[in-house]
Amino acid sequence: MCGIAGYIGKQQISKSTINKTLHLMKNRGPDFQDSQSFNVNDTNVYLLHSRLSIIDLEVRSNQPFSFNGLTLIFNGEIYNYIELRKKLIKKGHTFATRSDTEVLLKAYVEYGEDCVQHFNGMWAFAIWDENNKKLFLSRDRFAEKPLYYFQDNDGFYFASEIKAIQSLLHKQLKVNYDYMKRYLVYGYKFLQKTPQTFFQGISEIDFASNATLDSNINFIQYKYWQPK
Repeated sequence: MCGIAGYIGKQQISKSTINKTLHLMKNRGPDFQDSQSFNVNDTNVYLLHSRLSIIDLEVRSNQPFSFNGLTLIFNGEIYNYIELRKKLIKKGHTFATRSDTEVLLKAYVEYGEDCVQHFNGMWAFAIWDENNKKLFLSRDRFAEKPLYYFQDNDGFYFASEIKAIQSLLHKQLKVNYDYMKRYLVYGYKFLQKTPQTFFQGISEIDFASNATLDSNINFIQYKYWQPK
């Protein structure tokens, strides 16, 4: 597994906070950690990644991974990346790595937000699209990979783990006691019945869902797949 985290909004996040957050994410990916930041129309974007190297162990596949105004942070695995890579090569794409990371990003170049329709795998990822000034997030069909978020007047925070969001927020999150009580009464089967979590204000991107945020932090979430 890997760890991802990020923020889009008007706040500036200090380098020390970024480093502290990356340190908290190291349990998810000890092999490489890095971050990138962007600014557009007084909106700041931060992308953080902690890598566990599985496919293409070379540094060329480290993240955040950028190409032509697109920057990706990705947790998961695209199982059919070899087949998809061949299809993209036939469409004129070239590749500098052997990773599923680059295949994912080039698929976004080719298919846009519909790229997820071509993926067989498990994932939680975020792409900052500099060309269209939007942040694109996605979670796999059965929510195997975690993707939490918190939104307030200062912006939108997201991460693989809640502790990373709390670190970027720079404040203590409050316990969601109503959710805890329902869990204690109904058990683990209750956990997926609501987008709420054990902390107030923290939600999850739903299974089989994409989400977009523009530079005005307008959040739109939608299903890209439903079980038949």
